[in-house]
Amino acid sequence: MTGTFRAIDDWIVLGRPSYAGKKKKLRRKELEEKFGLGNWKILHLVNNKLHSREEALDFYETGYFHYFTDNPEILEWLITYAKDVYDTAPSNVESGFDYSIQETDAPHLHDIAIRRSLRKLEKKFQGDVLLEIRGEDSEGFILSPSQVPFHQPDLIFKPQLKGWWNKNSIESFWQSNKVLLVKNDTLVNMSQPMIGVVLRKDIRMGKGKFSVQTAHAIVSLLSEKGLKWDFTNKPIEIWTVKSEGDLLGINRQIQKLRINSSLIRDAGKTQLDPGTKTAVGIGPINEAIFEKVMNSYNASPLETGKRSYRALKNLILLKL
Repeated sequence: MTGTFRAIDDWIVLGRPSYAGKKKKLRRKELEEKFGLGNWKILHLVNNKLHSREEALDFYETGYFHYFTDNPEILEWLITYAKDVYDTAPSNVESGFDYSIQETDAPHLHDIAIRRSLRKLEKKFQGDVLLEIRGEDSEGFILSPSQVPFHQPDLIFKPQLKGWWNKNSIESFWQSNKVLLVKNDTLVNMSQPMIGVVLRKDIRMGKGKFSVQTAHAIVSLLSEKGLKWDFTNKPIEIWTVKSEGDLLGINRQIQKLRINSSLIRDAGKTQLDPGTKTAVGIGPINEAIFEKVMNSYNASPLETGKRSYRALKNLILLKL
């Protein structure tokens, strides 16, 4: 996988953002400076479908609902002992059942999720303790999203992100399933021209043969189109596909985009049958456009350049 999951309308899923923690404001500022206001967003990916924050919170909240249903003794302790719950500050109780009311710099979600879950269960707080649910030293730590198991662990994107939360927990779902999307036009404008070579890996080619086919694709592309290329300063990338169908599909897509391509057929003098389609040379082509085409055919990179749109200081982008 490349880090770009797929194109969705005019957006590109660029990858999974690492845990923000105290860098959340810096990360948001950097994304806005890099991509521009309104040109990026973070959503949740569940079962190959993108979900808004509100939709993802439904999954988050349902995790608590199932936990209380499966653990009636903990539910009973909570409602008889506590008069309410909070995360970052006692003022959290002012949020009630509304996730959009966030009165502290650090967001608090699980206190609201717990209140909403109790409401669904037709339960109310009856105690006299304002229960803190935060770190290990807090009295309600057992109800932390880092500790409460997610009710559908198979929906958590793998590999799960690691952090202060347990594996298969509600917090693991919340962090692991986040994805960064950027507008396609924004990435195109940030990209430079490149040449790409796509080779089949479903046919037996030794390392030498593989290298020869790569060189053949580049030379054929440049010579057929009368192109010149600065091999020292301009990027060349090598990708692979698993079938002839994918190779030909990529070639057709490139031709539809009116971008130069050169399909290589082997002469059949050594390892392969005559006429075997082995590679496609592509370019010059914009990096973002090339990557978008590669991902539409599930191609894999062997050698890629550094994308300017992936260079971020306060955010590590994880591949999908």
